[in-house]
Amino acid sequence: MTSAQQEGAPYPADMAHLDDILAIGQGHKLPDNAEVLSVSPAVNFAANYPGGWGYIIAFTAQDQDIRNYVTNNTSYPGEYVESYPEAKQSGGGLEDIDISTISEPWRTGFAGDAVLLLERPLGRGWLIIRGAPR
Repeated sequence: MTSAQQEGAPYPADMAHLDDILAIGQGHKLPDNAEVLSVSPAVNFAANYPGGWGYIIAFTAQDQDIRNYVTNNTSYPGEYVESYPEAKQSGGGLEDIDISTISEPWRTGFAGDAVLLLERPLGRGWLIIRGAPR
């Protein structure tokens, strides 16, 4: 296994496998016109959840594209992203991200196995996809 391949994960956590990673399950996509900065394994999640594996996709996108994404993919209207409470802890899918380096972080889960983390003002985000044996 390469360093980006987690045991049990269907693909290595790298840019070459981004389309395959997004095709896992349902509802995994990025905001329109998003620029992917990195794909990395969710090693802390895997360490805390036996048999677990995951991917962290860091991206940037324009404000309106992120708002549209939130509206179309979560149970929240994207126009009100600033009014949602700040994420205060690193659990709940954020085990692999240092949220202390993110201004006004906001998170929500969706699609059953995904977590969206956004920095406000909008522009930077992370899509976290997690899995485990059934």
